[in-house]
This record gives sequence, C-alpha cells and structure tokens, in this order.
Amino acid sequence: MLQELSIQNLALIENLTLNFKNGFSTLTGETGAGKSILLDALGLALGERADSALVRHNTARADVSALFDLEELPHVQDWLIEQELDDDRQCYLRRTVTSEGRSKAYINGRPIPASQLKSIGNLLIDIHGQHEHQSLLSGHQQLTLLDAYANHPKLLDSSKNYFKHWQGLKHKLDHLLSDQADFHSKLELLQFQHNEFEETAPLPGEFAELSEEQSKLSHASEIKQACQNAYEAIEGERGASDQLNQAIHELESIIDFSPALESSLKQLNSALIEAQEAASEIQSQAESVEIDPLYLQTIDERLTQLFGLAKKYHIDPEELIEKQQQIEQSLQELEASDQSVDELKTEIEQAWSDYQTAAKALSQSRHKAAKKLAKIVTDGMQQLGMPNGQFEVRLDESATASATGLDKVEFRVTANKGQPLQALAKVASGGELSRISLAIQVATAEVASLPTLIFDEVDVGIGGGIAEVVGQKMRQLGQHKQILSITHLAQVASHGHCHLHISKQTEADQTFTHVMELDENGRIEELARMMGGLKITEQTRNHAQEMLKVAQQKTT
Repeated sequence: MLQELSIQNLALIENLTLNFKNGFSTLTGETGAGKSILLDALGLALGERADSALVRHNTARADVSALFDLEELPHVQDWLIEQELDDDRQCYLRRTVTSEGRSKAYINGRPIPASQLKSIGNLLIDIHGQHEHQSLLSGHQQLTLLDAYANHPKLLDSSKNYFKHWQGLKHKLDHLLSDQADFHSKLELLQFQHNEFEETAPLPGEFAELSEEQSKLSHASEIKQACQNAYEAIEGERGASDQLNQAIHELESIIDFSPALESSLKQLNSALIEAQEAASEIQSQAESVEIDPLYLQTIDERLTQLFGLAKKYHIDPEELIEKQQQIEQSLQELEASDQSVDELKTEIEQAWSDYQTAAKALSQSRHKAAKKLAKIVTDGMQQLGMPNGQFEVRLDESATASATGLDKVEFRVTANKGQPLQALAKVASGGELSRISLAIQVATAEVASLPTLIFDEVDVGIGGGIAEVVGQKMRQLGQHKQILSITHLAQVASHGHCHLHISKQTEADQTFTHVMELDENGRIEELARMMGGLKITEQTRNHAQEMLKVAQQKTT
C-alpha cells in the first residue's frame, strides 16, 4: 500500500508530505486548489512523462517520492529482487525534474530508467480517471476490462505464447516458399559450383605445401651449389673442421701448463662437434635436392589451377576448402527444402491446434466471467439511478486470430424498460455513460490484484441518492483495499475512513497548496461547504453532521 507521498517544488506545492492509511480516504477541496497536482506528482513517481511545466516557478527542480509497504505484495518483492533493487520489504520511488526538462528516476535510492518506475507502478496502483468512460467505447478496452475481471493471466499468456509460436512458423514457411520461387536456378548454380570444386579437389594445406615445394624446385641449382660450398667450407681442406682441430691440438699441448684454458678447450670441442653435425645435415640436404623440371611443371600447373578457382570466387587460395564446405552445405539445405516445407506445414498445423485449444480455454473463462460481470454491472446500474438498466457482455468469434485469442467483445446496454440491448456507444447518454463506467470500474476493482485504487472525480454528473450509493461502494471496497477518491460530492466524502482537505493560500504574493487531515469537526465544516452555497448556515452544518454520522455507521 501507499504509505507516504512527498512533494517539493511541484506546481503550487512548495513542500508537502502526505501520510496515507488503509481503507477509504477522500480528498476534497475547492476547484483549482491543487487536487490534480497530487495525481500529477504520483504519476511522476510512477514513471509518467516528465514535464518541465510542472516545476514550481523560480525553482530549479521538482522532487517527488512515494513510499510503499510491500509486506503483503510478495510478487513486487520478487520483481525488486530480480532487478537487484530490493530493500527489506519497502519500495521507495523517487523522481526529479529540472526546469530544463531533464529528469532522473530512483528505486530504493538507486538510479534507474523511468521505464522501470512505470513497470513497478503497474504492480502497485490502479488509477481510474474521470474521463475513463470515453475509452469504454473501444472494443479493445472492453476486452481488456473483461480479462481484468476474469483474472486469468495464465490463460492470456498461454494464448499469447502459442500465437507467437504459430506466427513464427508461418513466417518461416513464407521465407522457405519465397526461396523456392527460384529453386531450380539456385539448385543449378550450386550443383555447378559443387562440381567445379569436386573437379579441382583442393586439399587441406595443399596450397602452402605446393608453394614451398615450388620455391625449392625453382631454386634447386642454387640450393645444391650453396650447400656444397658450405660443406666444403666446413669439411674441405683447410676448412672449419681442420682449423678447429688445429686449435684444439695446440691447446691440448699446453693445457698441463695453463689449466685456465680448460674452458676454452671445451668450447672448441663443442664447436667442432656442432660444425661437423651441421656439415652432415647440409650434405644430406644437398643430396635430397633434385633438379626435376617435369615435377616443377606439374606443381606450377596445380598452383595455377588453385589460383584460378580462388580468383573466380574472390577468395584467397587458402580459403578454398571453407568455400567448398559452404557450397556443399547450401546445396544440402536446398535439396532438403522440399522435405522441410512438408515438415514445417505439419508443425504449423500442430501449432494452430495448440493455439486453438488455448484460445478456447481463454474464451470459456471469458464467457464465465462475462455472465458474472453483466450481473454485477446491471445491479450497479440499477443502484446508480437506472432501475430498468440492463448490461450484457457479448462475446463473438473474431474474424482474425490474435495474441489475445479468438474473441471480440461488445458491451451492450439498455437504460429503459422495453428497449432492446444495443452497443454501449449507441444508447448511452453522457450521464448514463458516466454511471455505467463507474459501475464497471467498481465491479472490476473488486477483483483487481492491485492493493491501491485511486478514483479521480469519477462521480462527476452524479448526485443525490446515487452519490450516496457511490460512497457506500467505495467504503465497501476500502474494507479490502486502499482506496483514494478525489471527489466534489459530500455524499461520497462522508463515507471515507479518512478525509484529506486540499486548500490554496496566498502568502507574500505567492500561492501555495496545503493538505491536512480533518478531524470530525473539520469534516463537518468541509461537508457543509460542499453542500452549501456562499454562506454556510447552522442548518447546513447539522445536515453535514447527520450525513457524516450515518455514513460512518455503515461499514458494508
């Protein structure tokens, strides 16, 4: 539930903190006192669009925060935990707006996008506006209201998920069929490319190996001659081996007289061994090199073939194997596409069957809820001054499937005895539509999962005994939920468990909005003001006192 709303520098409000209670609270005051500002402030805290025009004149920033108790709202606590925003069963929403129009949003002190405020706000508060009855003429809104009353989110999710699955498979089939439009030309091209690669038959690592072999054969004479020269330089007469042997012999002859040369002698022996090993490897390499013009020609021709194929496909020769694999995969997929289409059609049939089953279950739940809603709204209409009023929720099969099922909804009413039920838009006058809207709102509010409901002057155009009924209904709702109602009707305000008065005052050439909770005497004065004219008489006060006494005795 909403525990506290704090507002700074918003429109006419300089600094205001409101504490809210359980039950039914009424908010009253003169026109223009600032009742709508409270809703604007709450809307900001719940993620509505920020408007710099709301920032109080000559101030830099407006700041609004709302505190909610989540002890009985485990699903909201779970949402906060998922978002890593939880804080010991409390939810503290804050929004700031600068005079330049920049805004910031916070949940439990942590900065977040405003969209997250809206997401959690939808789990906390439901606001019924005074112009909401206009949206009742929309078939989509009528379906939404029926689903809200039926309270079957799992059935809605099931229908939505099966519809998306069926729709996704259809798109996939359309794509496949589009590909098949030029199936033969694609198949012919891929088969040609496949044959071309099969004919060339590139092998992994082949190009690199052949390139190295080509380089060796192309320079065979130079390699052989260089190896022979190197071998002679090491093992030939007066070569490196002879020179090293001579040096070793000289040192060995005097080593007994100069032990310090022992290290140099070891190095020379190692150098001799390494030189001889190198000479052996050079000789072996020289012997392995063959001057073979025919083999070189074969390699040149193979490399030319690989180069040619790579150039044709605008790739490097090293990428030929990868390209061949891509062609083979595409060819396999295309050849299997006929089979894929048949399999996909079978999947689509099953998906459509699953969707129809889900939509049928949803429809059955709607039909059941429609009968209950029709009875409750009919009773509400009759209590609200239409004794012969009748309300019906008509469900027909829609011509097109959608994520919300196969139903189309039409609210049908008659306000007069003997008149047939017709579409809401055709038969309801402005006043009747307002009362019908209120009856529907109260009916759906009874089953709403949200803990806090706000009614913003939904009782406009209603008076007398009908207003008394409205007050009773809201008080009844307040037994189970937190109800806030902005009203101009004393009959409604008298039924509140709590009464907040909103006033506008001018101080030092500035205007301020103030809110205070009224005690019993204050409530009597405010009810007398709401009922009376320019001058409040003692008789009006007595009437207000009696109205408050009677209303507070009614708890159901």
